[in-house]
Amino acid sequence: MSGPLIMIDGVPVPGGETARVPLDDGLVRGDGVFEGMRQYGRRIRTTEAHLDRMERSCRAISLPFDRALVAEELRRFAGSTSQADCAIRLMLTRGGRRILREEPLPPHADSWRLMAVEHRISPLLMESKTLSYAANMQANRLARAAGFDEALMVRAGDRVVLEAPTSSFLWIEGGEVVFPPLSLGILDSLTRRLVVEAVPVRERELPVEGLAGADGALLVSSVLESRPVRAVGDIAIPTDGARLGEVRRALSEITLARLS
Repeated sequence: MSGPLIMIDGVPVPGGETARVPLDDGLVRGDGVFEGMRQYGRRIRTTEAHLDRMERSCRAISLPFDRALVAEELRRFAGSTSQADCAIRLMLTRGGRRILREEPLPPHADSWRLMAVEHRISPLLMESKTLSYAANMQANRLARAAGFDEALMVRAGDRVVLEAPTSSFLWIEGGEVVFPPLSLGILDSLTRRLVVEAVPVRERELPVEGLAGADGALLVSSVLESRPVRAVGDIAIPTDGARLGEVRRALSEITLARLS
């Protein structure tokens, strides 16, 4: 097969062909869940953890989840993608569609500039990866239209740091690695969990203006791995600190150790 692979309900759709999916409420209303993964040499990082989180997301929105079936289709899909190293998106819709899509890895960037975008997290969808990502995508559109690389979502009103639209955010403060608290309603990122395993961390709420005192910052996700942040708005952030490099190396090492 040539071109990125798509699989719908267990049936591969070769690249270059038109993928047809019956309309259901999952697609019409964004009612469903998804997981974004990354594979290295056809080995997916933390497969079971991704399926665990998908199961929790399904439970949160009362969506049936046949874990054994999804796991088997994911295994077959990973063995058939056009690229051995790629991102994989797994989607489940309210109508029962199971969609797998091969996606290219993001281009390398030495560091990113972020724009703070105010956001309110829906209490009904806290800690769930649902298909309803319109707000996240709009945050990135606003940031890129203003000349930034990515958005950093902050809580509306007090501008407390939350997360980026498709990744977690951490900063270095006096040598310590700091994350926003999960109690803010942000996603329990699997890459964040790996960072927590790899290095000592703490949590605290921080208004975005407080990043002026940061000694470094990173975006982390399954697909991105880690990307240094050189600025948030007009706030410059160092990207050459020794502690930042240590965190990135530790994440790379534990990522390789957790390949399926």
